[in-house]
Amino acid sequence: MPSAVALPSENPYNTHVMILRRRYLSRRTFLRGTGVTIALPWLDAMHPGLSAPTDGPIRSVFIYSPNGMKMDDWIPKKTGRDFELPYLLEPLAKRRADLTVFSHIGIDAGQPHGDGAGDHARAVATYLTCMHPRKTGGENIRVGVSIDQVIAQQLGKETTFPSLELGMDGGRRGGICDSGYSCAYSNNVAWRSPSEPVAKESKPRAAFARMFGESKVDPTATAQARRRMKSVLDAALADAKALRGRLGTTDQQKLDGYLTSVREFELRLDKLDEEDAKLKLPDKFWHREDDPQFTGRLQIMYDLIVLALQTDQTRVLTFMLGNGGNNRSYRFLDVPEGHHQLSHHRGDPKKLAKIRKINRYHTEQLARFIAMLRATDDGNSNLLHRSMVVYGSGLGDGNRHDHLNLPIILAGHGNGRIKQGQHLRLPRDTPMANLYLRMLGVHGIKKTRFADSTGPLDI
Repeated sequence: MPSAVALPSENPYNTHVMILRRRYLSRRTFLRGTGVTIALPWLDAMHPGLSAPTDGPIRSVFIYSPNGMKMDDWIPKKTGRDFELPYLLEPLAKRRADLTVFSHIGIDAGQPHGDGAGDHARAVATYLTCMHPRKTGGENIRVGVSIDQVIAQQLGKETTFPSLELGMDGGRRGGICDSGYSCAYSNNVAWRSPSEPVAKESKPRAAFARMFGESKVDPTATAQARRRMKSVLDAALADAKALRGRLGTTDQQKLDGYLTSVREFELRLDKLDEEDAKLKLPDKFWHREDDPQFTGRLQIMYDLIVLALQTDQTRVLTFMLGNGGNNRSYRFLDVPEGHHQLSHHRGDPKKLAKIRKINRYHTEQLARFIAMLRATDDGNSNLLHRSMVVYGSGLGDGNRHDHLNLPIILAGHGNGRIKQGQHLRLPRDTPMANLYLRMLGVHGIKKTRFADSTGPLDI
């Protein structure tokens, strides 16, 4: 592989473009500016000469939804490939061939096992670890290494970020959040070691800043500071002209479209900031349960995930739609009650109807995200084909605190290595770890066991 060189910049910010001496570009090509690093999407120029494009990298995304699901509206009635999507999964109808719905997949480690209450903390802590957490509110927390971190430890050196962790809620590590369980368990699905959770980023602007290398971005910065940040971004975008002149017509169009999307993304962030200022949200807003701009923030987070995968900044991502026991209200759905409160429905039809609304809303947003992956080019394929996306909850029926029949779907084809388009009814109490063991194999990570796995799923 030839070495990279920096082209001299003609703009006042002394930015530069990293390119290669030959006619093709490294996958690690960046546009740089003062405090800004813009990774690029896949371009045709990123494979050498007339050689055929090789298979691109495989990505894994793990999405956690709190408080379980309305299971009778989640599980398809028919098994195999000839199945109809139930109400909660109807928004995914166009992508039915790209996903598998599982029945009877569970996490035994989420069960009390003599520890009593605390199912919401256990549901989060076990979702990606499949290991029973030590019940403690002190510093002696212990659960297990999560599947995303197993992948990151093996493949993370190939990307800017070994993994990225995002969420819609903030949350502290200390203190007790659920029946004697540390808040670390309720607020984190990613665990680097059995005693070390990986903190997530819940503020869209801060997540954007991290991905684009902005060195000093305060989410509560003044309008003047935000304008200064945009001008630096403009300088880096202007520097792209040096690269653009070396690209073919198709790559020029791809580059222009991508840079336009970066600009539009920043404008959306600015709009969120302006609306927050109008609402005069308090400093502790991020711990509030009623977010008047929830949909805007949620969609920006999903879009950030697409950007991170598209530019190969990471190949492993976790995203929490809420912490364990999240009690957010969804007033825009005409659901003013808290989500956790409603999940203890005791069969009340009115509460179940509202749970149904919340669950349907989140699958609608998931469908939007999956459609974006499908529409995003990745060399000779697309991001959905090259990815595996796990979506679900560490609880089945939230009222029963069921950990053994979880609402789990897997979308994406893992570069054609996953058989999709089915409802797979597994033997009862099939370990969720079996799915994760299969995903490790798709990534080329050779392990014979993960947590309580009994063998990789045949998918």
